[in-house]
Amino acid sequence: MAYHGLAQEYMGMPAVTRAYTTACVLTTAAVQLEFITPFQLYFNPELIFRKLQIWRLITNFLFFGPLGFSFFFNMIFLYPLVSVRLSAHSLA
Repeated sequence: MAYHGLAQEYMGMPAVTRAYTTACVLTTAAVQLEFITPFQLYFNPELIFRKLQIWRLITNFLFFGPLGFSFFFNMIFLYPLVSVRLSAHSLA
């Protein structure tokens, strides 16, 4: 029953919010499972421009630290913030 409500809530998110939230969760899970390290994600202009590691322009916005209590709070606060920004932008 709770799963059905969670799935409905997830599918009820705006598409951009859903994609960003999913990317944040997947990035954090990949770091937690040690598929990648945080050092592969952080913003470093020298690596971006000299070694053309373009993903660093985006991935630094997807990782909120290790999986834990603070990560879940970040996700809880991120959802309404992004949703309100998108709805305000679409109304303008």
